[in-house]
Amino acid sequence: MTPMNLRESLGIHTKDQLFELFTAAQHGAPISTHRASMIQARVFFFSAVFAVLVPLWFLLDLWLLPNELWIELLIVRLSSAVVFVIIAWQAARDPELWRARLLLGAMLAVTPVFHLVTDHVINGDELTGMARVVAEIYALLPFVMVAGLTLFPLTLSEFVAYAAPMFFVAVYTAFPETAAELPQAVSTVWLMLLILGVALFSALSQLRYMLSQVSRASYDVLTGVLTRRAGIEMLDLQFRLATMNQTPLSLLYLDLDHFKIINDSFGHEAGDKVLKTAAQKMGESLRKGDAVIRWGGEEFVVVLPNADGKEAGMIADRVMHAGIGMRPDDTPVTASVGVAESSESDVRDWKSQVELGDHRMYQAKTNGRARCVGLDDELILWPEAKQD
Repeated sequence: MTPMNLRESLGIHTKDQLFELFTAAQHGAPISTHRASMIQARVFFFSAVFAVLVPLWFLLDLWLLPNELWIELLIVRLSSAVVFVIIAWQAARDPELWRARLLLGAMLAVTPVFHLVTDHVINGDELTGMARVVAEIYALLPFVMVAGLTLFPLTLSEFVAYAAPMFFVAVYTAFPETAAELPQAVSTVWLMLLILGVALFSALSQLRYMLSQVSRASYDVLTGVLTRRAGIEMLDLQFRLATMNQTPLSLLYLDLDHFKIINDSFGHEAGDKVLKTAAQKMGESLRKGDAVIRWGGEEFVVVLPNADGKEAGMIADRVMHAGIGMRPDDTPVTASVGVAESSESDVRDWKSQVELGDHRMYQAKTNGRARCVGLDDELILWPEAKQD
């Protein structure tokens, strides 16, 4: 299979798409939120299931293993079950990528530790018959957890970070003590590498599919900024985080001035170009972590986490001075802007915050356009309005 065919099998057609599979550095907020939600949901499910099944397995140990051995294993099983309960409890919280990664790592770490402990306990006894079969099942635990990586949409760097410890544990426990054990050890390592390859392909395929689907659903085709649907999800999350952490959250509500005249006089293609340029220029003037939402038509909402009303006004001023493009008649594009902060008395949730920003935007529009109305009716003018 040629490299091109391999890329196509993963849905990779550009260098940016390839880079997105190596690291999450360029993943936008929607994909990060979606990945966090999926990872935490699956971690919760499997941790909850393991919290029940792991201690229940002792019934088989009780039936087939010597008394002193199954008692030792029961202690290990109960300890593991407690850890799984804690992981499941934490995974039920609001999804965040850092938490999802940490919880997945914790869940995956339980099995290698469990395997090392049980391997030490079991190898201390000479087992025969069905007891030996049970011991061999314990030896398969690392393979089970590596196979479990196929269920998660992971980047290459994340996959390596999670898989490497389990691989080394498998190699350590399979390391031959005699020449006669060497073939078995080699076959064990080879099987682990095969499972790792399949798991890696599955994890990257899931990630590539998620990236394409979330991008299609979350980003406006024309402007490249967030769609209203994806923006609402972000606003809801950011508002809850701001409330929980008692941090500021501001937004700018922008409406491009006299946009209908552009469509009527120069055509919709010219209007589309103005919208695309305006969205791009806005993004260039914002901070890392800020987001632009196409709210509808020529209206945009800019989400500013950890920014109070004063800082939001400064960001609006920076956008105004940088400009957001030119009209077909070579005059600057301007907008009417309203600022709203989450801590204001009229704000109860993200919806009321957007409504407040919309209200102040309308004030700016009725008072002459090309201006921003901030908190306490603070007025900021576009450079073009100052010249007038």
